[in-house]
Amino acid sequence: MYTNDNTWKKLQAFLPERNRIGSCCAPAETFSSFGAADIHLDVYNEQNNNGVTLVLFHGVGGNGRLLSFIAVPLARRGYKIVCPDLPGYGYTEYKGVPTYTTWIDAGVHIVRRELPCCKKLFVLGLSAGGMLAYNIACLVRGVSGVIVTTLLDNRFKEVREYSAKNKVQARIALPLLPFIPRFIRRLKIPVRTVTNMKAIVNNERILSLLLRDKRGAGSSVYLGFLCSMMESVPVAEPEAFGLPLLLCHPEKDCWTPERISRLFFDRIRGAKELRVLENAGHFPIEQPGIGQLEEAIVSFINKIFSEN
Repeated sequence: MYTNDNTWKKLQAFLPERNRIGSCCAPAETFSSFGAADIHLDVYNEQNNNGVTLVLFHGVGGNGRLLSFIAVPLARRGYKIVCPDLPGYGYTEYKGVPTYTTWIDAGVHIVRRELPCCKKLFVLGLSAGGMLAYNIACLVRGVSGVIVTTLLDNRFKEVREYSAKNKVQARIALPLLPFIPRFIRRLKIPVRTVTNMKAIVNNERILSLLLRDKRGAGSSVYLGFLCSMMESVPVAEPEAFGLPLLLCHPEKDCWTPERISRLFFDRIRGAKELRVLENAGHFPIEQPGIGQLEEAIVSFINKIFSEN
């Protein structure tokens, strides 16, 4: 459990005081069983004072506790916040080799579990969790809106090149993924050897901390999971997406620049907003971007409430 985990505790020193876990806003840790998974959840403000729930999804090399930087200030606003550890990360237990479909199914399970307990539910995804949140919202009736920091459609060559560790790997290794035999897909490799994990955050001291986290950026990943993610197709094309969507893109994202998110975002015909988080990196914890992320989310939620 995270109570005995030091990575997130050390990370607190790099965050503004408002974004740190404290006695008044510490998450409760719980589990939800689903198929072959025992999903670990961080739950903030379980009383749900204002009837709004946000389910937050991390990306590759993350975990639910690392999302405390935005979960805490949103919980202070009275929202209920749920941060699952997706299969392969954090303290979630999973029997077998998880795939990207496993992530989607787990997310759908958590969102459907929360829907009856609130007036409105929003899904929020950071990094690869952005497209995950989008896919989940396409599958679950009742989601009120989607908030993302990136929208990465791996069908685009440019997106694949930025997702991989480097362009050479993207152009030579990634096209071979569909041909990898099933038994090799069960092998695990350090996630930093196949993704540009060094660009996950712009602060070198925080980067060093995260790369040592065996339940996050310092973990190993199944080749089968990477194959399934690279081969994935969005549940719905953006032209058919009907929910309000807010893209809060970090201004100084050294991993996934704004233009590759806009390859997908610009095709969305429904209600959408784009906010640029000033001075923020891929893991958007810098000022003023970290505060702008909170304010943009609250404004987005309030606008949807006022329209309904």
